[in-house]
Amino acid sequence: MAPRVRKLSTALFAGGMVAGSPLIAACGGPSYDSWAATDGAAGRINLDDVQQAFKESRSATDFESRVNEIYEGDGIILIRAQQDGDRLTLEGWEDLNGSNEIEDARDDRLFSIVRENDQHEMRGYHANSYYHSSFGAGDFLLGYMLATAFMPGPYFYATPINRGPAIRQSRATYRQSSRYGSQVARNSRYTTQQQGFAGSRYQDSGRNLSSNRQSYQQTQRNSGAFRSSSAISRSSSGSGFGSASRARSGSFSGGGGHLNLRKRSG
Repeated sequence: MAPRVRKLSTALFAGGMVAGSPLIAACGGPSYDSWAATDGAAGRINLDDVQQAFKESRSATDFESRVNEIYEGDGIILIRAQQDGDRLTLEGWEDLNGSNEIEDARDDRLFSIVRENDQHEMRGYHANSYYHSSFGAGDFLLGYMLATAFMPGPYFYATPINRGPAIRQSRATYRQSSRYGSQVARNSRYTTQQQGFAGSRYQDSGRNLSSNRQSYQQTQRNSGAFRSSSAISRSSSGSGFGSASRARSGSFSGGGGHLNLRKRSG
């Protein structure tokens, strides 16, 4: 009987280590794999809410602010709009290198909205490439932006560089509020809906990361910067880790129960 007792004790100890491992990870900071599983690390965004923001915003700054509330990643979202004849295109990019301006060779395009012949087409890119939506005419944001265009050349709007710090501060304040918890819940529902609607296209898009995104992830891994990521550290009003990890397992739980991490400031 003694050997059996020892085996049972060993099994219970091993089980305790598994159950306690999320707490150990939490004390030492999140693991890279936990961070990489989040929507923010991959560049996923709730594009239904982005489309709604596009329809409701009355200025470029309104839209910028709302999109940055929706997004759960670390970098801020910058936008630019350009005109080519009768074709108007608005794009949203994550500022991966923190320069406060869109750099095609370093940042990651998340979505575009094109207006042509009074029709609108919205597409997602890379981790959002499963998404494609068309909607009809309306007095939406591109019309307002065109009416107040101030930039010469092909771009009639791009997020001003000096707006970057203000966007970051506004978002940091927002993420401390209960409104962010509500947005996180909306994002989670959106993920569940898209998994059912887009099926394998949704799953495959998660592996369709841009080279800029892959370089960003590797930099975060090598530097250890992912440990202070706000994409993985939410307030208690959120739901554990990012919705990408929820998509894999329903929630992020260890043997000891569900783990909520408190949000770090910034």
